[in-house]
Amino acid sequence: MNSNKENIRQLKNIISAQLTPLIDNDFILLDIPNHRNIGDSLIWKGELEFFKTLAHKCIGQYNRYTFKKSDIKSEKIIILLHGGGNFGDIYESSQSFKRYIIENFPNNRIIVLPQTVHYNSEANLKRDFAIFNNHRDLHVLVRDQPSYDTLKANFNEEKLKLAPDMAFFLDFDADIKTNSPETRKNLYLNRTDAEASKDSFQNVIEGEYDIKDWPTYNSSSKRMNTITNYVEALDGKLSKVIKYLPASSLIIDNAYGFKKKNGMDLHINRGKEFINQYHKVYTTRLHGLILSILLDKEVVILDNVYGKSKNFYDAWLKNFNNVKLYVKNES
Repeated sequence: MNSNKENIRQLKNIISAQLTPLIDNDFILLDIPNHRNIGDSLIWKGELEFFKTLAHKCIGQYNRYTFKKSDIKSEKIIILLHGGGNFGDIYESSQSFKRYIIENFPNNRIIVLPQTVHYNSEANLKRDFAIFNNHRDLHVLVRDQPSYDTLKANFNEEKLKLAPDMAFFLDFDADIKTNSPETRKNLYLNRTDAEASKDSFQNVIEGEYDIKDWPTYNSSSKRMNTITNYVEALDGKLSKVIKYLPASSLIIDNAYGFKKKNGMDLHINRGKEFINQYHKVYTTRLHGLILSILLDKEVVILDNVYGKSKNFYDAWLKNFNNVKLYVKNES
């Protein structure tokens, strides 16, 4: 059994207490992550597990390319926007989709599932909240105190809630694996995307270790990475056109587009197998941290470029076993 079982249960209870009263009708999940980021797949799967606890049902799932305005046929349908770390101006395609939904469905209740908020530009923040504050029934859940404080200064606090990440609704106790002393290599899980830290933490890592990002990003071939990125972009572009054709549902899936319908589970299984190779995990990825906790690994938190992991630790993880935050000495 996971050594943090009770701590995880408490986080699930917080999520349920914050979210369940808001979901008083059938609902639709939008902006689901039809891409290869394992962390987003963990969030998505956690959202689906949470939905099983509700009295009302999820009547559809769409990514931002397959969704059509006509897919929501009633003002009674509650719109849930997938959680994560894309609220702000780092990932504009997701944020512009949020703006579109909030502008075009003024009479539906809209709930943004737990997010980390970060803006590089004050002008972008003001632009977004000029739109968001016009909606009469928009509710936003955030994953840490700095995100809460940012929104509190720009949004109705009565519609703002603090809640942990949805991935904590996953139970991976059956996948917990103890490495033998002979194979106790450590992992430095270092993100390589737009949130990558400029700091090198290699002097912090103990023992023998590998430096890798998620296995879905670990191809040593630049050509293969380019092809993968192209295919993902093409999937979205084709979905945006084909979704308007008659019987488009026979051609594309609302959640996965043209991709395999088990993509979420494939990504999660790759993530579990990847983390389970190692004894101790040092990670700049928030969901490297969360997956390591779910697999009962010893984990050290190294931060991303704007403090996402540290802020999450400060909000929820201080009482967790085998979870440590590395604080860089500035002196």
